[in-house]
Amino acid sequence: MKLTCNRRVLHEALQHVSRVVSGRTTLPILSNVLLEVSGNELRLVAYDMELGAQSAVPVEVEEAGALTVPARVFVDVVAGLPDATVAMERRDHSILGLTCGRSQYTIHGLPAEEYPALPEVAGDISAEISQAGMRDLIRSTVFAASRDETRAILTGVLLEREGESVKMVATDSYRLAVKTVPADQVRVLAGEERWEVIIPARALHELNRMLDPSADQTPVRIKASPQQIAFEVGPYFLISRLIEGQFPNYSRLLSIEPNRALTVNREDLLGAIKRAAIVARTEASKILFRAEEGTLTISAESGDVGRAHEELPGALEGESIEIAFSAEYLTDVLGVMESETVVWHLVAPESHGLLKSADDPDYIYIVMPMRV
Repeated sequence: MKLTCNRRVLHEALQHVSRVVSGRTTLPILSNVLLEVSGNELRLVAYDMELGAQSAVPVEVEEAGALTVPARVFVDVVAGLPDATVAMERRDHSILGLTCGRSQYTIHGLPAEEYPALPEVAGDISAEISQAGMRDLIRSTVFAASRDETRAILTGVLLEREGESVKMVATDSYRLAVKTVPADQVRVLAGEERWEVIIPARALHELNRMLDPSADQTPVRIKASPQQIAFEVGPYFLISRLIEGQFPNYSRLLSIEPNRALTVNREDLLGAIKRAAIVARTEASKILFRAEEGTLTISAESGDVGRAHEELPGALEGESIEIAFSAEYLTDVLGVMESETVVWHLVAPESHGLLKSADDPDYIYIVMPMRV
């Protein structure tokens, strides 16, 4: 293996794959990145047996070949090099020699033959989604997935197709986020009229880092089998094991028939909740909301800290109501919404609330109340 390449391009590709490398593994080689040279490109691969990433870097090749090197060492060395041409070659079967300007390094690795191959995805599900559409799907839902590993099914996000509609759904049983991608941003290539897969939230966080929503001409290509899902974004490739099981039936929550609708400025609401949450930290982040015609009152109280009181203008349709919610569950969603105003649909103090952007009918967020 012998090649030269651009340091900046190499570093960018390394950043995309190195995050997949496991910090805790019983297989030392999984702490490494695979470097494989063929044709006119260098393929960088990381895999922890659950999640795998691959990047391709254009290079000038003198000799093809492959080896693996410790990911952390390799990333740190490349990050610190000057912006110049990097020359790399394999020495003594599993030692990487690296030169950049006046910098010279040797890095001890392991043979490429010992590195596990990424799984093949031989499924019938295939689709393309614009990068902007995929970004909106992920950022609108993934934060609502559970972090409790004992409830594995809720640590994933549902990707669902029904006809030409594709949506993502996430819930931790206390809140529910549903985002549908507009039809003009999705192209279904293969699969049944209706299909669904459950993707680990971790995989979607990594995919989101690979996206460039301004690159509308390069869609996210999706292919899935019953066990695996693969995403291809230009030179980047991500593969993840799917979560097996039945996702909760969320559709019954969407049939809520609210008798109140409160319209309020999103940024003002977010700021007021964040301030009140400072007082509410010791009280499970409980915030009390009282909606009346023309006014939304936000309050929190703690015997150890004190009391918070905020008032905002708001347009209320229906009778006044007093209801409590977790500050965290509201700041999470208000932080990803982009509309100027939000509409809060409410039924009763003991019933869940439904929050929508005023100008985005494709996004629904439901949150369960706390006891007043």
